[in-house]
Amino acid sequence: MKFTPRKLILVTSLMVMASSLMATDSMATTAPQSQPQITSCPTEFFAVKIHEDARQCQPFDTEMPASMVYFIGDTPDAIVAYYLALMPDLSLKGEHNERMLLVNDAQNVRVVVSPDGDGAQVDILVLGSEPPAPLASLTND
Repeated sequence: MKFTPRKLILVTSLMVMASSLMATDSMATTAPQSQPQITSCPTEFFAVKIHEDARQCQPFDTEMPASMVYFIGDTPDAIVAYYLALMPDLSLKGEHNERMLLVNDAQNVRVVVSPDGDGAQVDILVLGSEPPAPLASLTND
């Protein structure tokens, strides 16, 4: 087969395109190893109840201090009301940048509720049984 300059350019271009498509395909299917594990949502995380409609639960630490994040398709205000009604020892400590902080009386459980697309993200931090240093109030400054 005789290669003319035009055929040579065409064949080279096709080889480069095929090579780049194969590299893109292999990169798209390989996820980084450091991503947090998304698990089915438990009914509670230590002493904190988890909403029954919670999705995409990601526990980051399961030993003290323990933390977990989940998404729920409800408004942040509705989730704050849910936690205040369900856990009477929680109180609204403050709001900053659309994030609402709930803290229990012992200040060892903290729940942060923030808007996330069409719902809310709930971040839970459980510090353990020993009371931590007092938490400063949040302001909208």
